[in-house]
Amino acid sequence: MCLATLVLIGITAGLLWGQVYSSSLTGTVTDPSLAVVAGAQVTLTDVGKQFDYTATTDNGGRYLFRSLPPSTYRLTVEAGGFSAFVIDRIALAVNQNAAINVSLVVGANSSAIEVTAAGMAMMDTQDGTTGQELDRTMINELPLLGRGIFDLANLAPGIHAPSGSIGGNNNFISNGSRNSTADVLMDGVSITSFGQNSGVVFPLYIPSVDSVQEFKIQQSNFSAEIGFSGATIVNMITRSGSNQFHGSAWEFVRNNILTANNWFANANGNPLAPRHYNLFGATVGGPIKEDETFFFFSYEGLRDINARTYAAGVPSAAMRRGDFGELCSPGFDAQGKCLGDGQLWDPYSGAYDPNAGGTVRSRFIPYNRMDHFQSPGNPKLIGTSFQPPAGPGNLIDPVAQKIMSFFPLPNTADPAGTNRFYNWFGAGSDRSRADQWDLKIDHRFSEANRISAKFSRETYEWSPANSFGNALDPNALGGSPGRIHLFALNYTHMINPNSTLSLSYGYSRNYLESNDLLSAYPNLDPVTTLGLPAYIQTSGFKSSPAISMADYYPAGTTNSIGSTPWGILRQSPEIHHAIGSLGRVQGRHDLRVGGEFRAHRISYCQPIAPAGVYGFDVNGTSERPYLDGASMASFLSGFGSWGYYEVPAAVSTQSYQMAGYVQDSLKLNDRFTMNFGLRYDFETPRTERYNRMSYIDADSLSPLQAPGLLNLRGGLAFVDDKDRHNYVWDKNNFGPRFGFAYRISEDTVVRGGYGLFYSTTTSGAAGT
Repeated sequence: MCLATLVLIGITAGLLWGQVYSSSLTGTVTDPSLAVVAGAQVTLTDVGKQFDYTATTDNGGRYLFRSLPPSTYRLTVEAGGFSAFVIDRIALAVNQNAAINVSLVVGANSSAIEVTAAGMAMMDTQDGTTGQELDRTMINELPLLGRGIFDLANLAPGIHAPSGSIGGNNNFISNGSRNSTADVLMDGVSITSFGQNSGVVFPLYIPSVDSVQEFKIQQSNFSAEIGFSGATIVNMITRSGSNQFHGSAWEFVRNNILTANNWFANANGNPLAPRHYNLFGATVGGPIKEDETFFFFSYEGLRDINARTYAAGVPSAAMRRGDFGELCSPGFDAQGKCLGDGQLWDPYSGAYDPNAGGTVRSRFIPYNRMDHFQSPGNPKLIGTSFQPPAGPGNLIDPVAQKIMSFFPLPNTADPAGTNRFYNWFGAGSDRSRADQWDLKIDHRFSEANRISAKFSRETYEWSPANSFGNALDPNALGGSPGRIHLFALNYTHMINPNSTLSLSYGYSRNYLESNDLLSAYPNLDPVTTLGLPAYIQTSGFKSSPAISMADYYPAGTTNSIGSTPWGILRQSPEIHHAIGSLGRVQGRHDLRVGGEFRAHRISYCQPIAPAGVYGFDVNGTSERPYLDGASMASFLSGFGSWGYYEVPAAVSTQSYQMAGYVQDSLKLNDRFTMNFGLRYDFETPRTERYNRMSYIDADSLSPLQAPGLLNLRGGLAFVDDKDRHNYVWDKNNFGPRFGFAYRISEDTVVRGGYGLFYSTTTSGAAGT
């Protein structure tokens, strides 16, 4: 008999308002005359775990299974006077539910008609949600450079990287929304935290590709269960064990044998720096107790030694002594004045000239020998600590000379051999290490009670190459160790065949510590070793000053020697996420009410300049602005062009998000479904542990008064114990949701919807 005459199966993917990450299965059972069959026994079996779920069709012939873990299932329908009907290999994915209508055939119940759902087309017919879903097979087969699971988001229509960025994680634009606002859910709970500057969110943990079972980008027209993310979420489900043991192991390798040397390194006679890349891992899953308790464990490790090359301009051996005679290539006259460009001038002989736009100096340094020259100083500085001490070489600042000794000696030059701004070349290797593992436990107490627990941990560290080989290298840090913890718990209770209770809790925390390179040298100190003033330690961080010399090519990203600005960092963003929902089927209505709570915390400190940031150019030793002089000589004399010093604050802020919602999915008939929902979001402005926050109070009386402008308003105000917030409360975030889906034919569906969504707040927890 033709299969079409035996069964009408409409397998459709769509949201039936179950828990955000779970699946649902519904359908109608009819006889050969298409009359509904009430009281039919329907059994759904998880093939891997052998969990059975049972239901009975109602007076309309409808059955429904709620809050199903994404997996592969077998559906069995039995009724008196009809042959049993079995549909095998039904794949229910993350938040992707199926509607299967079954037409029974008259016959003995002991006989069975079996069909398979594998390979059958899946179409959305239950709502207006759009998005892109990737299952385990596609994740395995798609090439992922660097194995970044979030790169798969770029496969979804409407997703693209923001201008000037290559994207990464949730840093993408989805259908015109702001980038870095999409929420990331893993096993039903959020793992995103506010960025330290607020206004954006980012995931605290990136799971290994081998631990992910399903990956789905959901865009627009959500149910009221979705919020705090604009209109896009990344929904991931991690793998679970089954009744059979399975495992895998793998490794990606790259080393010096497979790597060519850098062209510039070859040209300068530098050998290939060490290059080793090892990315490896393993998985294992199976039963702890058959048909009842299961586990899945995944491990991934990274060992990366990455070769790099560096170029810089460094002072010569003579410059370190204070001899800058090499700057004057034409030579000197009898008085020691340069016959061309390159003359140095005594900084203390200057006076401001408005016509010149800066300082004009009257006393040159003979033969550019700062080490032999004795400056008389400036009469206006007599009696102050700024007057230089008497004696030859009194222009040389002892701190600058000590720091200058940490430069490597020149080892190369341009083809003409004259470019002192680009006279050093070196090589080194950055080092990265990471270890992460995921453990998931699934347990079924009974058909009515299920629990799933997930724990993840990652430790990582990055150490850049030390190109100078000492404590004042401008590239290196003193190590950047970090660790991540994640926990997720999901509990489902079937109150009765028509009612389901779902509870979830999640916690994520990412701690990162980045130190200055000087901290890795216990015998060196910014005060006793470099001679900096004692107050430089007030910041509480052991660090060297960050120094940049104009014209000289820097070996570091921005500076010529010393610490990296913004290089020191302490941060530990964390999120607590609790969700509860109650669902009930009433006739053609699929009702759900629930709420969620999120607590965001950020402890953050990133000093820009704990030991000072200083810039030097030719104007410290020039005759007039940008005429003669040398930035390296200006540095040795201690006359800089700009600089600042910072005593940072270590802030600790928190904020809360709360929401409630109601949702109804109304199935008018087998072809037409309508969805109605209303959500209310409430977010508290951030607070700081010690109330160290300020704001502009537009109503306060201004201390500024002027004739004709009486009672000026507006001024700086500070929070206190009575009012700890520096943002107003937003209490009007109602979000109506509407969607519909109409199946015109077996292969054509029309969908649409409307929703009001609220994007990431700028008043949440922050590190600023």
